[in-house]
Amino acid sequence: MATLTTELQGDAGAEAIFAAFPDDSIRFVGGCVRNALLGEPIKDIDLATQLEPQAAMDALKAAGIRYVETGVEHGTVTAILDGQPYEITSLRRDVATDGRRAVVAYTTDWSEDAQRRDFTVNALYTDLDGTIYDPTGQGLEDIKTQHFRFIGEAKDRIAEDYLRILRYFRFMAWYAPDAKFDPAALKACREGKGGLKSLSAERVWSEIKNLLCAPRPHRVVNVMLQQDILETLLPEASNAEGLSLITKLESREAIKPDPYLRLMAMAARQPLPIALLAKRLKMSKKESTRLRQWADDGTPLNPDASDREKRQAIYKAGKQVVIDRARLRAAGEPDPVMSSRWMSLADLAMGWTQPEFPISGKDLQAAGVAPGEDMGRKLKALEALWVRSGFTADKPKLMMALQLLG
Repeated sequence: MATLTTELQGDAGAEAIFAAFPDDSIRFVGGCVRNALLGEPIKDIDLATQLEPQAAMDALKAAGIRYVETGVEHGTVTAILDGQPYEITSLRRDVATDGRRAVVAYTTDWSEDAQRRDFTVNALYTDLDGTIYDPTGQGLEDIKTQHFRFIGEAKDRIAEDYLRILRYFRFMAWYAPDAKFDPAALKACREGKGGLKSLSAERVWSEIKNLLCAPRPHRVVNVMLQQDILETLLPEASNAEGLSLITKLESREAIKPDPYLRLMAMAARQPLPIALLAKRLKMSKKESTRLRQWADDGTPLNPDASDREKRQAIYKAGKQVVIDRARLRAAGEPDPVMSSRWMSLADLAMGWTQPEFPISGKDLQAAGVAPGEDMGRKLKALEALWVRSGFTADKPKLMMALQLLG
């Protein structure tokens, strides 16, 4: 039987949990095993146990290990050691599914638990000593060949949870961006795409965002477009070529992958469609604001303008908006010289600290201006004068200008 030597075997928290459970009743499972075998960073440590939830909690309590009942109704408790969470799930088999959630029954059979998982590479288990268990008989080989395929019949796994369509493409983008697609998996994803509409917006957006964070997602996204899956999810942002261009720019300019900028690259800068997209995916206020400000902005940007004019544009549009717009223009510019100029504008915005307008309503009130529309009008006029000065006009000069406003 194969063995695995990774940081999993040196994890003090995991060692304490294994010691708390009966021998051979708990194993590492899923992503942590997959990533260890692929040589990828391990983000979360998940474990599977033959013990049912109450027995698992009793074992943790007896060992003095703090735990939280994060999903006990589905068989999951989370142990906390030194601030690190360890998700522990009882072995299960599906009794009934509806494409979003499953009714499960507990089992002590590792093979039954493996059969309800999504992909062969996620159905690998390992002991604390590194012994690897591959109940499907395909997981280890698929790891070696970067072959992502569903366990059993792909259409059946997808019918159990339609989110697995997006998980399939996410895994391909992260771990096998240049590998061949499994024909059965691709066919099942295409035929089951209608089920994506039954999923919550939060789950869909989380998966899309995670996929767009992959270093090189453009090939996978292009396949999603070809299979009519991208249009189903993102009719407002289905420009796979735009994604390819922005990822090339990121690579060339050493820019950290940005899922929001990548989503912009896939969309037209039109306020209404972007607003509808943000609303449909139930983005956070911060996420929605960034996309909508980018789509709504009409500030003229010119990479050949003077530095003073550029700073005025940055002040008017907002720092992040200019960075986003300039980078997207740089990505789509075929002329390398012009692309470089657009990047210079983005760099100027990134390094710019917005100055603070030196006049307030209190200053105008002290000068005899009553609060109201007139004060607002005069504040805007003085701010415009300050901006035109290149932000150099100080408070005394602006107060002198106030007298000329009438």
